[in-house]
Amino acid sequence: MVAAGELAAKGHDVTLFEAGELGGKAGLKVSGSVTLDTGPTLLTMPSVVRTAFERLGALDLLPAFYEVDPQCEYSFASGAHLTAHRDVRKTAAAASALGPAEESGVHTFYQEAAALYRFAGKHYLETPFEGPGSFLARAVRQGPSAILRGLSMGTLHQLAMQHFKTPEMQQFVGRFATYAGASPYNASAAFALIPHLEQVLGTHHVRGGIGELAKALRVALTRLGVRFMLGARASWTRVGSRYRVGARGDERDFDAVVVNADPLASLSRSREPLAMSAYVLLVETDRRLKLPHHSVLFGDNDAQEFQALFSGRLPSDPTVYVCHPAATDPSMASDGESGLYFMVNVPALAGPADWEVEAKRLRQFVIDRLEERFPQVRGTHYTILGERSPVDFARDGAPRGSLYGFLPHGRLGPFRRPRQRGKTPGLFYAGGGTHPGGGVPLVLLSGRFAAAMADDALRCQA
Repeated sequence: MVAAGELAAKGHDVTLFEAGELGGKAGLKVSGSVTLDTGPTLLTMPSVVRTAFERLGALDLLPAFYEVDPQCEYSFASGAHLTAHRDVRKTAAAASALGPAEESGVHTFYQEAAALYRFAGKHYLETPFEGPGSFLARAVRQGPSAILRGLSMGTLHQLAMQHFKTPEMQQFVGRFATYAGASPYNASAAFALIPHLEQVLGTHHVRGGIGELAKALRVALTRLGVRFMLGARASWTRVGSRYRVGARGDERDFDAVVVNADPLASLSRSREPLAMSAYVLLVETDRRLKLPHHSVLFGDNDAQEFQALFSGRLPSDPTVYVCHPAATDPSMASDGESGLYFMVNVPALAGPADWEVEAKRLRQFVIDRLEERFPQVRGTHYTILGERSPVDFARDGAPRGSLYGFLPHGRLGPFRRPRQRGKTPGLFYAGGGTHPGGGVPLVLLSGRFAAAMADDALRCQA
């Protein structure tokens, strides 16, 4: 959607094809007075979102943001809790209850995360990625110390062990690898840039849910003259110097194409291991719950959980994420009820898993885990509003149901991410499967970068 708007704003004639819902995973479920996001529930880097709307002349359409602080409540199998704040001093004070060294560990961890962002994250996010050469050229300008830092970078779990002694704080750090569907035992320490950005820029909630961004973008694109072809899956074929695009029997000619499909298959990389998928459950409760906006309820063995996930098995004691948006935004539920979004990381599809059976098990598991860690919610009646499994995500086009597609494992994992420039002239990719990655702000950046590349190509043709 952002790529379409950017190209239309530059004067190009743009048609947007969409088989499902505009906005992809960023949808909304509305039941009575309860509204829940069906996909992403957390917004970082709010300036990226604001800039995206500003570039489309649509700031008047941008929904309001609420900063969420405390940012998240982390609950551990040991019975311990950690409340994470934007203020590192408050997070450090909370961590001190877990062990005498953990307070100083919070400070040194965030200092190193900031340094990693300066070395890797800033350069990785500022321009389209055309290969490691241009990236390293920008990093070299920072001097030899930056290169040494990059060469010595280990995994995110190794970074956690350098700064923290307790398994609880190591689990806290490892959680950020899952933002890309990865394991902290195999993902680069560069993923520490995520908690750094959350600390510097805050974590935010979009009034009415993140799905409101997709609604607003549709209005912005309509004003810019983008045509919509909805309800049929389109394909694209290179014919001469142009592309034939559309549903079968209704193809049209175009000079360039920006594709939001996962690019691995088109690059003959479909056999690569994939990032994790998820089980998502949406429920309505019969009373307003006293819960944080964001909670992470860890299982008792982090290493076993990730080993199972990347062996294609469901963990026996998985981590559960819970979002309770009414804690911040009263428009998400009436005073006498709450809506809850649960998510459990599960493997991408690799065999004949019976998801009717597995969904029933996980449905009960997440409720039991919530009531175990937050006893005050016991006695609540839950009404299921919806659920999604890897089967549903695969049906919508995600490779084998993987939420993120490409798996960024290994020290140089992020540099193996599929590039935005396709194999044929005039073909470009946007979305979570390509550079710079998944998550709302990164996907918006991806759309901007793809549009810039397509615009350059089109002007060269003219």
